Amino acid sequence: MIYLNNAEKTLGKPAAKDLSPVSADYVRGQLAEIFHIKNKENIYFGSSGTEMMEKALRIFLEPEAEQCHVIVTDAEQEDTYRLLKELGAEISVLKNTSCGSPDCEELAALIRPETRAIVCAHGGSAVGNTADLEQICAIARRYQLPVISDGRFTAGAIEVNLENSGVDAYCFSGEKMLMGPEGIGVLCVKERPDNSFSRKLSEQENLPQAERMTLFSAALEFIGNRSVYSIAMLTHRLAKRFFESASAMDGVTVHGDFSTRERLPIVAITAEGFSAEEIKAYMKARGIIIGTEKHMARFSFGYFNTRVQVKETVQCLMDMMGIDDPYLLP
Repeated sequence: MIYLNNAEKTLGKPAAKDLSPVSADYVRGQLAEIFHIKNKENIYFGSSGTEMMEKALRIFLEPEAEQCHVIVTDAEQEDTYRLLKELGAEISVLKNTSCGSPDCEELAALIRPETRAIVCAHGGSAVGNTADLEQICAIARRYQLPVISDGRFTAGAIEVNLENSGVDAYCFSGEKMLMGPEGIGVLCVKERPDNSFSRKLSEQENLPQAERMTLFSAALEFIGNRSVYSIAMLTHRLAKRFFESASAMDGVTVHGDFSTRERLPIVAITAEGFSAEEIKAYMKARGIIIGTEKHMARFSFGYFNTRVQVKETVQCLMDMMGIDDPYLLP
């Protein structure tokens, strides 16, 4: 099987009993190094990225004000919208540009006196383009607004420097591109003078099972030994190979901006005569597992994919489209 759906991104799942147990503090140190965080004590754990996103939102938005307005980027997940509505927030959506990234030029126009925060998906699972966190945070600082960023699709996929970004809270899970097990969520917060967030988060911290932390530590060591940059370059090369072949096929449209390196290794396509689900089913019947997002078929490349697998996937897409052109093969 060839997995191109973000589901197989685990580090070979070694048995925890074969690994030396590690402390939560040790894992904090590993994360601080990978994400460029000065103080590892500003890293907190939970059971999922969704849980940590909820904690961040509650901390920044509670106690609820009479008027609570929040700006959300277009790529944010449904669970975030649900929670914001539960908190009574009025939501304005910052639309994407034609390239698929948040339109920073429109951000300031959405800010109102009752705006409490900007909630920004660092990267979307649809077309793979990412938000310019530094630019969004720079605009937010002018209005003294916190930025809460959802890094569930970017953590481990691209280099993230939280110290330089200016983001106030960054949430992600231990799985997907970080190659760890399910059941781990991480929240990184910017240090505040009154230390109020740290006290509250420490009281609420829900440490994952020791076995999961041990496996997560092994995955982080694997990433640290290679560097996120090296892994990103490899996965981007694979995605680019597929993109170049797919975009040259008659009847196939590739969505998103591929002119920038600051993007996820995702290629989203539509194909004439086929729905996204039909493309997914065709690929699955030939041993290739992909995802779908909205009306698009999504091919997500990871560290354990190979150039041979890219070639096989391109050939499969050509067969589906009835194309016989060896020059399109990467």
